[in-house]
Amino acid sequence: MAMKIDAFCHVLPKPYFDRLQRISSARAANLLKRTAPIRSLWDVDERLRVIEPFDEYAQIISLAAPPIESLGEPPESAGLARLANDEMAVLVRTRPDTFTGFVAGLPMNDADAALAEIERAIGELGALGIQIYTHVNGLPLDDPRFEPVFARMAELDRAI
Repeated sequence: MAMKIDAFCHVLPKPYFDRLQRISSARAANLLKRTAPIRSLWDVDERLRVIEPFDEYAQIISLAAPPIESLGEPPESAGLARLANDEMAVLVRTRPDTFTGFVAGLPMNDADAALAEIERAIGELGALGIQIYTHVNGLPLDDPRFEPVFARMAELDRAI
């Protein structure tokens, strides 16, 4: 039987989910309202229970919306990205048969922090690529401040 890989599978690692509950932004509150009832997003045991019946099935995990940069100012979003990426790396490391890889979240409201997180997440944690959204807090992705992010990903030959 061929392996089936879900390559766009959203998660909210529990420590990240818990941290979001302490953020006082409207975006974080909306995220929690929509996702708290979906236990398989933040409860690994529930996720494993749900996917157990499927043979030869694995997931490449990425963060659920909203974008990290919309949840706070640059220092907070950089910390959230580090936490989320660390926790997704733990899931991949501890359950490689189920979670075959992860896509790193970036704090795109700080291009320098985003570049640093690319180096850390891909170089140290083993992320397969990065996840970005269609705009960064209203700025289009072709804004010159994001060019270094795209250039670095091209150098690394990794997926966006």
